[in-house]
Amino acid sequence: MREAHDERPERPAEERAEEIVDRAGQTLAHWAGLAALRLLKAAALAREAAEDVWAEAQSIRRGERP
Repeated sequence: MREAHDERPERPAEERAEEIVDRAGQTLAHWAGLAALRLLKAAALAREAAEDVWAEAQSIRRGERP
């Protein structure tokens, strides 16, 4: 007796390969988007820290207390 999954005709290898590549592309795009968001957040935090250091240096230079 043949099983249910054996009743389907075999898809061409090219079609299966395209599906695998498409799925891999979608997964990669998802992770790349997340990485980009994390990099933007890290850059914003670094910029904020640099601005704080700059402001503190300017206040010290003017003789003010931070």
